[in-house]
Amino acid sequence: MLHQDFEAFAQAIKGADHEVDLYGAAMVIARLGGHTVDPNRTAAQLDNLAEAAREHAGEGASPDALSHAIDHQLFSVHGFHGNTEDYADPENSYLDRVVQRRAGLPITLSLVYMEVAQRIGLQCDGIGYPGHFIVRYGGPEHPTYVDPFQQGARIDRAELLARLRSLDIGTANPETFLAAVTRRQVLQRMLNNLHTIFRDRRDLDRWYAVLELQLRLEPWNAALVGERGMLHYRLGRADQAFHDLEAYVASGDRLETSTGAIRLLDQLRLRYGGTGEPR
Repeated sequence: MLHQDFEAFAQAIKGADHEVDLYGAAMVIARLGGHTVDPNRTAAQLDNLAEAAREHAGEGASPDALSHAIDHQLFSVHGFHGNTEDYADPENSYLDRVVQRRAGLPITLSLVYMEVAQRIGLQCDGIGYPGHFIVRYGGPEHPTYVDPFQQGARIDRAELLARLRSLDIGTANPETFLAAVTRRQVLQRMLNNLHTIFRDRRDLDRWYAVLELQLRLEPWNAALVGERGMLHYRLGRADQAFHDLEAYVASGDRLETSTGAIRLLDQLRLRYGGTGEPR
């Protein structure tokens, strides 16, 4: 990715959360794939899906009818589905490729669902359920939970709460996991998925690019700064590593700071004499 891509992402997430350009930011994330990303083409494909769903639902359709019309178009007509065969494929996280291939992760299929819903006037929110993103329509008063990864399966609220009891959620109130997430949280979750993939693959360039995007969402996140510093060093950028690691170590409790980062910073201090400039 280029510096202009990082700036485009920063522009997309500016302002209050309701002002965040979720679609535009997702299109920037798609550029991590290295392919040509055409936001207008993908938007037109989503427009076509929405128009077909609107026609299927008919005039004055209820929220239930609108949702079922989306189900019909996405899952019955076009065959959108969860990619269970290659879950770790990064293309599952690129919105344009998900629309083209009609396969993706829970969060990207949910984003497709929300984009279509928005176009036909159905209020639809993302729900950050642990380990499995879903959507909700009907608002918190009359919620219906839909699982786009399972081709629109409805999930009862009681069942969702029961599943939570089998998970380690600490002292958190289970109800918080059934609340709508923000647009920035959707993007954070998309980037967290890619972060894990590229880190595990040791794809240093894309790992670094994901960190740059994450830090535009979370500039206060010292752990990400420290990780970027370590990665700068591995990419041969010792001066940038020095500055990131200085900021990371200075940001918090030394007992909680990575010992590897501290050791590397000590080496860089010897090299730079504490100035940040080569001697």
